[in-house]
Amino acid sequence: MATMERGNNILKQAITVVEQERSSINAEQCAFEAFRESVSRARPATAGGGTQTRSLLEAYKETVMSTPDFGSAYDEPVSESLEAEFSPSLASALQENEPVTQRFKRNLLVGTTAAIESRTRFKQALEAEHESIRAVQKTVLDIGDTLQDLPACSLQCLPFERFVDVWETCEEAVERCNRLSKQRQHHFADRRTIDERANVDAHALNGYLYDNLETQFPVLHCLAETRRYIEQYRGEANGSASHTRVGNCDSGLEVVSK
Repeated sequence: MATMERGNNILKQAITVVEQERSSINAEQCAFEAFRESVSRARPATAGGGTQTRSLLEAYKETVMSTPDFGSAYDEPVSESLEAEFSPSLASALQENEPVTQRFKRNLLVGTTAAIESRTRFKQALEAEHESIRAVQKTVLDIGDTLQDLPACSLQCLPFERFVDVWETCEEAVERCNRLSKQRQHHFADRRTIDERANVDAHALNGYLYDNLETQFPVLHCLAETRRYIEQYRGEANGSASHTRVGNCDSGLEVVSK
């Protein structure tokens, strides 16, 4: 079962990665919402005074750039962070101590809302990814429990009826793996862009999330490992039958395997 255990372990790692990323993105979204509140309260400049852009820059540092994972996730100075989130003109104005105009305030609110919506879409993609992995994990664990109940001896030594039962159980497990693999591949093909501004697609998401894992496709990897274990159990390593005829040790019958 070592092969299946390796596959299940990488699923556990993938789930942890997704949960950590989801927590980080949620913190960013909350931070941008807090920043938007600061922008909303800003008083456009008048003859009697008003808000300066420098105060909004400080609010940005105290909210968005103060999230727990900001340093490890981005590792960038404030200028780069502003340019990544807003237009060049907004980023430049925020770093200069200028009076806040009504137009500047409106544009900054629009940019901040876009940053929030971007993270909302990303969180939805992470939720779908988390649900997909957990569903596969449940099926793989179920297959593992089923295989644990199969005979430990060689299939060649089983009575014919038992041999057929075990063979069909393995066939069903392989079919379940194949079905999940196809569903996962359709999951990639059907999922639309996560962030339309950045054009991040499903394959890019896997590269982003799982770059530090053994594989960038942990679900497909786990399913392949599960199939490999089943094939080895049946004496069909590498997917081709190694026994075209299986002798039955008890009855002397010969069974032509598929």
